[in-house]
Amino acid sequence: MRVALLSDMHGNAAAFRAALGDLEQRDIDLIVSLGDVAQGGPQPFECIELLRELDCPCVFGNSDDFLLTLDFGNDPVEDEERKERLLETARWSREQLGADGLEFLRGFQPTVEVERILCCHATPTSNEDVILPSTAPEEVDRSLAGVAADAVAAGHVHLQWLRRFDSTLWFCVGSVGLVYEHKEPLDPVPFQLWSEYAIVSPESLSVEFRRISFDVEDLLGAARAKDFPNYETWAAMWQR
Repeated sequence: MRVALLSDMHGNAAAFRAALGDLEQRDIDLIVSLGDVAQGGPQPFECIELLRELDCPCVFGNSDDFLLTLDFGNDPVEDEERKERLLETARWSREQLGADGLEFLRGFQPTVEVERILCCHATPTSNEDVILPSTAPEEVDRSLAGVAADAVAAGHVHLQWLRRFDSTLWFCVGSVGLVYEHKEPLDPVPFQLWSEYAIVSPESLSVEFRRISFDVEDLLGAARAKDFPNYETWAAMWQR
């Protein structure tokens, strides 16, 4: 069995389509979405429609939650200008999705189990906590408390990595639509010009990380055509 794990599309249907085009050539038996589908990019409706067509299990991400509630939760934004940009984008995205699209998000699950693998957004108990390769083992142990799975698959940090903690394999699948240029501590800008996802075989727990280019101009053109909020600030993060 081969399972494709997609996460963090963030309203980027151009990258989502590129990832789907790649996995169609990979002999995949099951697709699982790990959340953060619509918020943050100019194509929230298109991302929801692509996910509907897949008819796959979907995990509830923190940005999915934010889109529904407009509540920053345990991740307060101290920069008032950035906070207002995020809220403006979320309100715009809610209008794009409409009541039906928002209801679709409400149907996402906290976690999804696929044989020996527990699929989550950030950790098995939270869609906001941050686990990185450098995270202290005792912090990871707290996140794994009560977890019986042999492996944990997550998204959230927009970075592909894999590490074994005692008997548990933990891997992050990267981001389909918003790959960060990482310099720890976590630094979310600028954006990278490719799409990421992972393929896992539950029987052997072998993980293949995929990276695919996509048409960034297609994404920027969609944003201009739709009068995407704060376009200049957002587009600058894609420029090289």
